Amino acid sequence: MKRIYNSLLLLGLIFIGFGCTDDFEEMNTPKDSVTEVEPRFFFSDMVQGVFANYQRNVNLYPDFYAQYWASTGSWAVSDRYEYKDDWIGNQWKEHYTQFNLESNTVDAQFGDKPAYNDQIAIKNIWMVYWWSRMTDTYGDIPYFGVSNAETNAYDSQEAIYDDLFLKLDEAIKSIKNDETQALYGAYDLVYDGDAAKWIRFGNSLRLRLAMRISNIAPAKAQAEAQAAIAGGVMTSNDDIAHVPMWSNGWYDYLHQMAWYWDNIRVAKTFTNYLYGQSSVGEDPRAPRWLSYKVDGKPLTKEEAGKASYEGLENGLDASMPSSSAEVTGKATIRLENGFVEFSGDGDKNAMFCPVMYYSEVLFLQAEAALRGWTSGNANALYKQAVEASMDFVGVDAVDGDAYVAGLNDLTGSNEAQLKQIITQKWIANFPNGIESWADFRRTDYPDLTLPYDGVSGNASVAADTYVKRVRYPDNQHNLNEVSMPSALNTIETDRMDIKIWWDVENTKAKSGGLMNSNF
Repeated sequence: MKRIYNSLLLLGLIFIGFGCTDDFEEMNTPKDSVTEVEPRFFFSDMVQGVFANYQRNVNLYPDFYAQYWASTGSWAVSDRYEYKDDWIGNQWKEHYTQFNLESNTVDAQFGDKPAYNDQIAIKNIWMVYWWSRMTDTYGDIPYFGVSNAETNAYDSQEAIYDDLFLKLDEAIKSIKNDETQALYGAYDLVYDGDAAKWIRFGNSLRLRLAMRISNIAPAKAQAEAQAAIAGGVMTSNDDIAHVPMWSNGWYDYLHQMAWYWDNIRVAKTFTNYLYGQSSVGEDPRAPRWLSYKVDGKPLTKEEAGKASYEGLENGLDASMPSSSAEVTGKATIRLENGFVEFSGDGDKNAMFCPVMYYSEVLFLQAEAALRGWTSGNANALYKQAVEASMDFVGVDAVDGDAYVAGLNDLTGSNEAQLKQIITQKWIANFPNGIESWADFRRTDYPDLTLPYDGVSGNASVAADTYVKRVRYPDNQHNLNEVSMPSALNTIETDRMDIKIWWDVENTKAKSGGLMNSNF
């Protein structure tokens, strides 16, 4: 695997820009010079973006909002819903000036070359993933025909979603997967150039986005979900989409945050759900995922003298130092001989960053069946999803089977059954905070907690209210307020407790632990 830095991007753009006259280009371009940068180099960089700036773009925001992690010390401001432009603001800049620019460059250089059809289609599937992350973070954003400039027009999230479905449909159907096509090979860090797996991922992503709009546009959601399943979604854990980080590389992923920078612990909300969900007691995934950190060394709960894995409260005041007994006595991730995402594959890959698990796809199908959109059995798919998670996490088959056998079947109202599905989906999706925060906003499940020390007085989120979106970065307010949605085009009105398009209900409407809006 290779890391291709922005110099290649700039090189490609320079040669695109040398178009003043044909004579000028011919006179100033050596005959043996490189005039195009192949898509594989751009694509490798675009895929590795899931790691880049992970702490500021993901861990300090969606990961906390999904309550997989809790913050220690001075990082706790974002855990209490404060916005920091020099943290999460990087996501906007990187998307528009790097990933989108790379995507446009590939289209400009290779869009009319038949041999690169599959590479461009796969790149487009990946860009749908990036665009969905962006619009699900902010709501309305610049999308149609955007450049890397700061002053693009904004488009509605509804229109963006409509186009994302079209792009997925077109990309999936256009993949030839034959000998005429150039291959990404090892530069495809997700599937090693396997076009068939990209088709299954594309359909699975379509299913995810279909369920995202289930409350706001149910007829559209049903049609897209049915098309995705008919097209062929993931079929096993061999199809999961995650990005490896090799042993000689470095990114600010969870290793650094949990162990070396010491600025997070596993959230108490999450560890609480690892007990009592099944009649067997402790979730057998817990010791695969978690450990205790004592004198810089990882210990099991038994070695640490603990009866269980205990997490840290979300939203502690920033004055709580990471060296305090309250923090040091809480669980963190297990680095060695545990979950493959954290401990690596024992070979060249030191860790993996999740994009989509097979278990998520089964949970999505269970929800589709519950809604009557497919002929599948919701309860059977729900149990299969938990089993798939157990298998992927590396749980002993006997222990995994016992946990699944000890789960209650889906019972009660549709809302009650959906809560069971989303709760187990949230557990299985660990540590994919981006997806789980979206699920919580969409369904208001599972039961999460508000910040322990309250929503920060510096946050644009009302007291006793959950965060619903991230506000637009400062550069947009400084340079492009004229293009922004009129209700959000000042710092004061660009609040983080305003629901995005597909988030149709307020968590405060819960009665008896259930919503009344998901069906």
